[in-house]
Amino acid sequence: MYGVRVATAAALGFREVRRIGRWHVVPVVDPPPGGAGPRPRIYLAPLTSRTDAHILVSSLEAAGMPAPRWVAADRAQAPEDALRQRLLEGEPFLVPLWPSRRGPDRLARLLSWSQEAGVDIELVPLEVLWGPTENRPQVRKLVLGNPFAPPEWLRWLHVRRSGHCRVIVGAPGRQSALRDELGGAPDMLALAAHVRSQAVKALSRREREVLGDRFKLPRLLVEQVVTEPEFQNRVAAAGAGQGLTRDESLARAEEGLRELTTGHRRLAMELFARFCGGAFRLAYESDVDVDAARLGRLRELARRSPLVFVPSHQSNLDHLVLYHALFTSGFPPPFTAAGINMSFWPLSRILPGTGAFFLRRSISDDPVYREALRGFVNYLVQRRFHLEFFIEGGRTRTGKLLPPRYGLLRYIVDSAREHGMDDVLIVPTSLTYDQVLEVGEYVRQQLGADKEGESLGFLIRQIARARRSKLGRAYLRFEEPISLREYLDEHGDDRLLLEKLSFRICTRINAARPLVPVTALCSTLLGSGRRALTIDELERETQRLIDYANERGIGLVGELGSGARAAVDAGLEALGRSGIVRSYREGHDPVYWVPDERRHAASYYRNAAVHFFLERAITRLAEQAAGPDAPDKTIDWALRLRELLKFEFFFDERESFQRAIERERDALAAERVRGLKDMAAASPRVLGDFLESYWIVTDALAAPDAAGRALRSEELLRRCHAIGRQRLLQLRVSRPELLSSVTFSNALQLLENLEAGERTPDGFVCRSPDRLASLARDLGHLNQLARA
Repeated sequence: MYGVRVATAAALGFREVRRIGRWHVVPVVDPPPGGAGPRPRIYLAPLTSRTDAHILVSSLEAAGMPAPRWVAADRAQAPEDALRQRLLEGEPFLVPLWPSRRGPDRLARLLSWSQEAGVDIELVPLEVLWGPTENRPQVRKLVLGNPFAPPEWLRWLHVRRSGHCRVIVGAPGRQSALRDELGGAPDMLALAAHVRSQAVKALSRREREVLGDRFKLPRLLVEQVVTEPEFQNRVAAAGAGQGLTRDESLARAEEGLRELTTGHRRLAMELFARFCGGAFRLAYESDVDVDAARLGRLRELARRSPLVFVPSHQSNLDHLVLYHALFTSGFPPPFTAAGINMSFWPLSRILPGTGAFFLRRSISDDPVYREALRGFVNYLVQRRFHLEFFIEGGRTRTGKLLPPRYGLLRYIVDSAREHGMDDVLIVPTSLTYDQVLEVGEYVRQQLGADKEGESLGFLIRQIARARRSKLGRAYLRFEEPISLREYLDEHGDDRLLLEKLSFRICTRINAARPLVPVTALCSTLLGSGRRALTIDELERETQRLIDYANERGIGLVGELGSGARAAVDAGLEALGRSGIVRSYREGHDPVYWVPDERRHAASYYRNAAVHFFLERAITRLAEQAAGPDAPDKTIDWALRLRELLKFEFFFDERESFQRAIERERDALAAERVRGLKDMAAASPRVLGDFLESYWIVTDALAAPDAAGRALRSEELLRRCHAIGRQRLLQLRVSRPELLSSVTFSNALQLLENLEAGERTPDGFVCRSPDRLASLARDLGHLNQLARA
């Protein structure tokens, strides 16, 4: 199809089109007018195959547009003086959108010729778009190849399939206007990079008009990031601290970017959306309970601002649920941060094509990679791509929201602050389940077992477990988005800005969590201590919980919205099937309780809602600690509990917290006047797990053989579990669920904060026996009151 000119001078890499083939003609979607008379024109296209070049040349000619007379080629090169003359005479050139990694930059060279001659070039982005646009591809037909990117040897056949190939043309631009956008007199490489950037934007807009909003794909990410002077300077400075030269630093940064940027593929997105739905339906009801009105509003906001989804993280299914909900609602898949532990076959081949990028486990010792990650996030935020990351860093093993990690959030805030963006909307997102697939695994880890490594075998076992389970329904809720622009305007240069923003996100995630029957029932049964309850007692307590939730605007789902009896029946059926709740039916009335070996699982579900009842439980325990003769000490004890539990829960600032305690005191007094008993779900017992765990840690460190000796983390946790089991047998503590590696670790953080202990390279050591003893006395006293 293409003729050959002998290269007699320096060659740039083009060949002349000799004739136009009709076989490769496809529709050109809404072609712009071709214009009158010859004029210099450069077409820019992602030329990933030789067939695409044939299609572009043939289809533009058939559509009445000036067809390219010169196309990029590695062989049969024409001399540069001839190419320059043909360009200035108005013969169109077809240039690859991606810059060559070897040899000269073709686009920059063509632009320099036109500028030297004072000729204004028209730049037209275009692309061959493969795949059906009306219907989703059928899986059984995928044996013919990926319809969105057919193999080269099949493209010549796919081109004749009706509706499977078309050419799209982006809005054209003029060289002079694009040069003016850069200001001054930019060098040709910078101008070529800017031209490509604008071409990518034009093609992306055109592609979304044809395919819909959910196919928003990044292009030239690495190429555009590595050419930014600010990025290069950051990387060079980071590498210099490691003894690297500027070139070595930039090479390592580019390697990191390519590791992060594995690309979006339409076929992968389609197939993963179907896999998400199928995998989810193995264990849960097929329809996710989602707030459709809020989702519709987010869809409108997404057209104006990039969204950053920040979901809670309870299960490996979390991303699947959110991805499926967004994709089927027309959202482009958000770029999602995934742990490198999930990079095993086949997920390592599938997830990167859906917007997921794998983060290295530890980046603190690699400043160049950190800058690559910062540049990657900056690019996505500035170009309005949606993001998703788990602010907790990993799945919660206790049911409570974990303390936030600041890494990715810091980069998003820095990008919005440094580049003057219009706005970024952070969407706190709650994912809640009737029951969680991995709860058994979490219990084993809480009891000291090692975490099972992710692998193909792990994935197969998870799928097999899902097939055997019937775990109810999943609930997806979105809180009101946080405007990052407004937040930055409000807080300015506050040094704690990031911490306060993280706190607001986490509290909103908690606020979005709805109460489900399983959570309500576990909260009531564990809040009743070791006592079994009848159906009537469960129904009364559940009704109290429903009334409390309605008064405070807590979301209710499913049977809880239908009344106490329906909620109790649904909760007992689900928890009975999983063995968390047992019944005894030989007496006057059936009674229900949580057996000791299942209390960890029950506490997991209780903890998913414990934040709703936290202030009331603290108020009640503080009243008991103050005693009837010193009610004015209630606030002091509440503040003491806030100090003790600050590594477990998200508390308001001191003044707001005190006002909340006063409100709860007034509410409790009013309920006593009406003759109402304390609500079991908000009794002081809900704090007992944590207080008893903390007391066990003080007991372990106060032992004579631990005095002044550094204990490594593994040894100290084993010691805490052993002492905890002993104290349970002695009835000095009452809750088996106190045996929690996570809570033990949080207690060590508290000891550090109170300067009673210290982490050293050799392990954890007690630094102040007096402070440790004072803490142990308070914890012992509060434990006795909570157990009463």
